[in-house]
Amino acid sequence: MQGFNLYKAIFTMISSSPQLRLLPVGLLFFLFLCPAPIFGATPFPHYPVIAKNVRFWDKIYSEYSTSQAVIHDSNDLSIIYEVLPIFSHRLPGASKVNQPIFKGIKNKYTQILTKLAQGIQPQTREEKRVASLFGTSNPARFKTAASSVRVQIGQKDRFLDGVIQSGAYMDEIKSIFSRQGLPLDLAYLPHVESSFNINAYSKFGASGIWQFTRSTGEQFLNIDYAVDERQDPILASHAAATFLKNNYKLLGNWPLAITAYNYGPAGMLRAQKAHSGYEKIFSDYEQGYFKFASRNFYSEFLAAVQVAKRLEKDPAIQRKAPRSSLKYTLPAYISAQDILSHFNISEQTLKQFNPALRRSVFQGNKYIPKGYTLHLPYTSRHKSLIAKIPPHIYHGKQKPTNFHRVKAGDSAGKIAQKYKVSLKSLRHANNLDKNAAIFVGQNLRIPDSSSKSSQAIRPQKQKTFNQPAKTRIAVDASRTLPLLADEKKQKPQWLNIQRARSVVLGSLGVRNILRTNATTLGTITVFPEESLKLLADWLQVSATELRNLNNFSHNRELHPDEDIKILLNNVSAKQFEEKRFDFHLETEEDFFSAYKIVGVSSYTVKKGDTVWEICTKKFDLPLWLLKKYNANLDFSSLQSSQRLTIPIVKAI
Repeated sequence: MQGFNLYKAIFTMISSSPQLRLLPVGLLFFLFLCPAPIFGATPFPHYPVIAKNVRFWDKIYSEYSTSQAVIHDSNDLSIIYEVLPIFSHRLPGASKVNQPIFKGIKNKYTQILTKLAQGIQPQTREEKRVASLFGTSNPARFKTAASSVRVQIGQKDRFLDGVIQSGAYMDEIKSIFSRQGLPLDLAYLPHVESSFNINAYSKFGASGIWQFTRSTGEQFLNIDYAVDERQDPILASHAAATFLKNNYKLLGNWPLAITAYNYGPAGMLRAQKAHSGYEKIFSDYEQGYFKFASRNFYSEFLAAVQVAKRLEKDPAIQRKAPRSSLKYTLPAYISAQDILSHFNISEQTLKQFNPALRRSVFQGNKYIPKGYTLHLPYTSRHKSLIAKIPPHIYHGKQKPTNFHRVKAGDSAGKIAQKYKVSLKSLRHANNLDKNAAIFVGQNLRIPDSSSKSSQAIRPQKQKTFNQPAKTRIAVDASRTLPLLADEKKQKPQWLNIQRARSVVLGSLGVRNILRTNATTLGTITVFPEESLKLLADWLQVSATELRNLNNFSHNRELHPDEDIKILLNNVSAKQFEEKRFDFHLETEEDFFSAYKIVGVSSYTVKKGDTVWEICTKKFDLPLWLLKKYNANLDFSSLQSSQRLTIPIVKAI
């Protein structure tokens, strides 16, 4: 019956069209049964409503470099006020120099547009030039534009680097997408996300070329303190293919599925229910956090595909070649040092071939996990050595995380002696400074005595800070803040976070443990970045069990600093604390591999402020970092007029 209806529809269309009646019947059936390739249908339509935006991003990727700032209207991207020369954002310290320039130029155009919005006729040559960009004089439009002046840094050189880097992975990524039945142009999406920088890491924890957050990434990938598969371009591409395919199944078309990669599938589903098609969503949807980045994400993708394909055809551009490797799935746990020794390769080589392995593995704090697929340089010698790995260097289980909570009277030297490790290795494992300053309540990772930096103990006189010292900023007993230099210098001496960060997670312990015949309960204080699902995973229970235990509603989310009950039926308190400690240490180590603290400022909380908005909108900071510098404040009940210490973050 369906086939009959199709034929009936085709014949009806033919009989009603003189032009179609002139074509051969066989060709007509072919045209109607195979419309996509014939009529040039594309999964990625260039809607007229986004044409200006696509052209804008094409220019950002192909014409303007990171040494240029484009001053433009954020609502109408065809309106470009000025292109300024700046210090390249790829140079150290450029941001600090450029920020006053950006502020000044935005103020300049805001003032001009505000004047025009008041109906004042343009007087100066500059005012006339700005007014002419809008075509007709419209005070309401000028008023909107006055609050929509935006600065966009050019990306031409960065994008070119991405095209060169992509050569090492593009063929395999396209193969992955092909096997999933997905459009191959999706393989160009990392140009928007990261410019194919495998070390890309955002302030909010997005990692790798596909910029997966931890919460999204762990749905498809292994992420823990030993391995982060987001950092492996190929493994992450498998995850991206699955994620995008799921988005498409949920939303029904690629413009929405791609936008959901940035905005989230749940958010896009709400937008679709409100406005149906992509074009209406682009033009009219303004709910939640659907702002400039999400609205422009699909346009950026279309532009990136165009620019990347043009550059790929340029014979002068030599793209990186794919790297051949041997693959070996480990039957048990093994140390990185034993792999280096057995195959006689450098640590750098092992890192290059295995970007998913984390710092803790190379430091010797964790083994390479059982089941991990090890990649090695492809040589006949290495191939033969795989079969000759001696069984005794394998281990049956992962190295545990050993840590010590600092008590009054402790010093780094005493702790090193207690655990029979060197002071140097203790400092190295915890990023302590040369004075090995520690704080009461601080959790210190205890390195394994067999790790490469654990040698003879050399006790030194150390200090434990129980109270704020005269020359230091006051610190909570379980947190760290930047230390001040000697009073004579009268200026802050910010700790080198890469080398001397005090990772203080003293509130991560379980309290009030209560055992009954059937159940063991405990109490914890929620830390930033934690969710019911994450806690449930560590406790080996369901999120529903935790929700019911605490009488939480279905949609209830956790808030930093609130106390909740946990179930300890399946893991011990120590096992739970180990997982928790690893997670937060991992979060901090990833952040400080890409950013450093160069100072602090202050902010007075205003009525209506939320911690989330202060972090994301005002200061672009992760919540856990803000908490570090405001340990005494209860973030679950923020009050107006409270003063916050704001760390000033700079990309390394």
